[in-house]
Amino acid sequence: MVLVFDVRADMAMFRKPYTTTSQVSFAVPPPTAIAGLVAALAGIEHRANIDAYRAEFWQKLHGSRIAIGLLRPIQWFSTTVNLIKFKSANGDMAEHIQSKHQLIKNPCYRVYFQNGDIYVDLKRRLEREEFVFTPYLGVAYALADIAYVGEFEAVPINDTETWVDSIVPLYNGVHLDVMKGRGLHREKIPFQMNHQRELKQTVTVIYPEITPTEDELFSNRIWLKNRGELDVSQVGTERVGWFERWADL
Repeated sequence: MVLVFDVRADMAMFRKPYTTTSQVSFAVPPPTAIAGLVAALAGIEHRANIDAYRAEFWQKLHGSRIAIGLLRPIQWFSTTVNLIKFKSANGDMAEHIQSKHQLIKNPCYRVYFQNGDIYVDLKRRLEREEFVFTPYLGVAYALADIAYVGEFEAVPINDTETWVDSIVPLYNGVHLDVMKGRGLHREKIPFQMNHQRELKQTVTVIYPEITPTEDELFSNRIWLKNRGELDVSQVGTERVGWFERWADL
């Protein structure tokens, strides 16, 4: 079975790690961000209060897998954020710096979640609409709203040529039909960290340029000539491409 929920906010920022004073965002939430969001909803502590490098919720996520869908076009805006320059307990909190931020405006994503030890707790929290920790999209000031869509069966799609209504991880053998698409973007994003916040794996993804159509508000479908090693399932009325399962690190 698959849990499906929507997450939306006024803004989001998933900072690219190589950016410093000018902070640039990924357009879509990396699986690492979804992992933290799911753990927050279910109430799995990261223990960063003990050690800033801790992210112990990863131990609860091995065996789980996700898919991510876009429900709104990606819109960007930039602003400058006034930050306190505070690097130690003895720092001068009166000193400020201004940091340029690239933010996503009014984002809305659909998350598909399957398997793992956290599944039962996550389902209970979603059904009750009660979450242990405050959900946000990338940064703490991008507070998010969660809307539970439901629980669905995942029906495997074995066709070589197919389409998906979600972001596509570019695994071996995946070939896109670019002529059927209205526009595609490619980006490498973080996939998994370990319990000490060390990046262990990245993945290249394709996401669509969502545009209005005559018969529906938006079209976010990606067409594949060959799905290769990408696992595709029918989940309710949507067809999704799964990221691989998070490993036990």
